[in-house]
Amino acid sequence: MKLIQASDLHLSDANEREYCLSVLDEIFKTAKDLSCEGILFCGDIFDTFSDLEKLRTEFVSRSKQFPGKIYFLPGNHECLRKKSKGGGYSDFDWGDQIFIIEKEPYQILKLNDLVEILGIPHQESYGNLLTEPPQGKSSRFRIGMAHAVISGMSFTGFETEEEGGGVLDSGQLQSLGCDYVAVGHIHRARSQRFGDCWIAYAGSSRVWRKGEFGKRGGYLLEVTETGITKTDLEWKSAGQYREIIVSLLLDGKPEKTPSDYLSSCGPSDWVRMRYSGYVETMSYLKEFEKEITEGWSTKLRIVEFDSDQSEVKVLKDLGENQFIRRFLDVMDGKRTSLEPELWNRAKLLGLELLTEGKR
Repeated sequence: MKLIQASDLHLSDANEREYCLSVLDEIFKTAKDLSCEGILFCGDIFDTFSDLEKLRTEFVSRSKQFPGKIYFLPGNHECLRKKSKGGGYSDFDWGDQIFIIEKEPYQILKLNDLVEILGIPHQESYGNLLTEPPQGKSSRFRIGMAHAVISGMSFTGFETEEEGGGVLDSGQLQSLGCDYVAVGHIHRARSQRFGDCWIAYAGSSRVWRKGEFGKRGGYLLEVTETGITKTDLEWKSAGQYREIIVSLLLDGKPEKTPSDYLSSCGPSDWVRMRYSGYVETMSYLKEFEKEITEGWSTKLRIVEFDSDQSEVKVLKDLGENQFIRRFLDVMDGKRTSLEPELWNRAKLLGLELLTEGKR
């Protein structure tokens, strides 16, 4: 049996609607091409409750290109801007193909003798799982679905973590008889084994905010009598978040042309240009940014510029210093023998030492 795990698509009606829907289409197409029986959507598929209301029919319509079943467990973002606490997601018409998992503290769906799903809807507290534990497995494998922070999972920095999710304990998930747990909420993909249980975040299905580096994707889960295997999938239509460092020469001009910097970027990429260097003037940057805006803004999803410019040092008559000139000549001679990033860092460090009067 084949299943696809995905989460955190953040479909938005007001913000890049077509971009979001193109990623959704790719998920459905991939599931069909790989002959999957189901898709596990682990929360935050819609950015807010109002987005769910506006895009639900579009979601249902596009889902029909995939012939299998769809299991949708809402996350914390589906609750945002909800006008009242009354009524559930199941009150909407999702058709016969889409199964909404929202019953607390858990919901069990038996797919066949091989796989059953233990859905744990997003909750601020999961205490009821301890007082009302589910019955033992009736299928060979139990796959959990959740949208939460999992305590004990590897931590990769505050900037990659999401706020607003309840906390589930990894030991608690093991006690529920789960062989594998598909989790949403954290936007960086990661997985970890706890005893006999794998717990895995597929990460966000698109670039939702700046700083989400790396490929966006999901997992292909293949379940056989002998176990569950997980394979990475990439959603190419999601693009990537890229930060491009533009090195400035002494006269303030960029070392390369806009095409040199941007030719490897794709139409779905979110690109941020950062400047670095020791310069005598920054008067050329407006012309450089205008050239990129006019020639590349329609070729990229988002292109923006570093407004802080804290990595640029402006020093008048910098080029008249003979020591600096000699140092730059030496560095130019070493350019082909060093990695570009290492060469640029060495050059900036040397200029920093020289301008501060150090040996």
